[in-house]
Amino acid sequence: MNDGPADGDHAAAGSVAAAAGSAAAGSLAAALGQRPPERDSATLVAVEPSALSESEQVDLLTVLEEQCRWLAAAKLRVVAAIAEADRSDRRLAEESVSLVLQISGRSAQRMLAEASTLRQDLPATMAALAAGRLSAGHAQVVAEGSWRLPDEPGLVADYEQSVLAPIVRDGSTYTVPQFRQVVRRAVLARDPSTAEQRHQAAVADRCVAVTADDDGMAWLTAYLPAPEAQLLHTRLTAGATLLPATDPRTLDQRRADLFVDGMLAGLTPESVPKPRGRRPAIQVTVAADTLLGLDDEPAHLTGYGPITAGAARRLAADESGTWRRLLTDPDTGALLDLSPDRYRPSQRLRDFVSARDDRCAFPTCNQPGYRCEYDHIAPFAAGGPTTRANGALACRRHNQAKAGTGWSYRHTRDGTFVWQTATGHRYRGGGPPWLRRGRPRPRSGSPDDQASQVDGDDAG
Repeated sequence: MNDGPADGDHAAAGSVAAAAGSAAAGSLAAALGQRPPERDSATLVAVEPSALSESEQVDLLTVLEEQCRWLAAAKLRVVAAIAEADRSDRRLAEESVSLVLQISGRSAQRMLAEASTLRQDLPATMAALAAGRLSAGHAQVVAEGSWRLPDEPGLVADYEQSVLAPIVRDGSTYTVPQFRQVVRRAVLARDPSTAEQRHQAAVADRCVAVTADDDGMAWLTAYLPAPEAQLLHTRLTAGATLLPATDPRTLDQRRADLFVDGMLAGLTPESVPKPRGRRPAIQVTVAADTLLGLDDEPAHLTGYGPITAGAARRLAADESGTWRRLLTDPDTGALLDLSPDRYRPSQRLRDFVSARDDRCAFPTCNQPGYRCEYDHIAPFAAGGPTTRANGALACRRHNQAKAGTGWSYRHTRDGTFVWQTATGHRYRGGGPPWLRRGRPRPRSGSPDDQASQVDGDDAG
């Protein structure tokens, strides 16, 4: 009877582990003595962290971070070259970068500006990033700070030297938020404009935005002058404290509820404009079976994303008229259907396309449907009909992006849009989130193999 491994087996296993640890430590030691361009990234990735000592694990993390920073600098150089090479009338480098990196158009626009600034105006920052001395986040803060400086000879170079000194020269450690304070101070010291002028410029950027969060929640944020923001918060707090002491809600919950009640009471549907012929209302897309309580498939709230079946049913019971219900086929997720020779679509056709597509047809554009217009996929002037199959939602920029630029797109049978750039690259968008592409949901008693795969055929 064999009760366990023999002593010789233990010794052999120990020898193998020791050899692995020695090899890993050797690879790490070699990397520590090299600059990022000299290192073999494949060798570093192959190092097993568990074979290293705690100190060596920290060294490996340091080396890998330096490699990431070096690659970040290389990526920014490519982005800067793309920006410089863009000679199109529409300046479509933004679209190309957003598609390749799968980021929003606004993020791509900012990255193009940042890359160009670092390459042309901030060479020391770019070099420090490539050497692993500071992160891409730190480099972005330096570039953003330079945008606020007046166009005076030598000012940007002086600013760059000043803000890099604590990290590059002194070796101090700063998080990105901490480093932002260093940059702000350096900008203020070199900016001859008054604080009031900067404040007025900031006031012009005031806005309100909504950001989706988990669990059916979202953040509604307002960028306001500080006095107005503080006054609103103070009044909400005062109103919340006037409620009966027996109210079971917390102070935060009462403030939030008062905010919603006050906004909705002050801005009634009748008092605001009607975009695209409709009163402002939230739009929920829900399967018929879900609404009837036969299943609990998630519904879709336009501008937010998936919500629970229970939340959709509660909205269905709301008789206030502040939402529109859109029923979908429970098998395919397709909308249950709502003059091809006319250029302008009818109200009914606009309603259908805006409900079906939810947002701009460009893959990385998040412009909501209410800010988009009906777009002829095949141009009307070239014989494209005004129909559901040839229609999509497109924001103004992406409506014009295919006008004589070599860019085009098509609508596929699975509900997605496939764009082709002037360079011949193709990118497929995600399509409406409620569509079940691929296999329809099987009905009770129906075999799974009855479902057929749909692979991007053109929509009819």
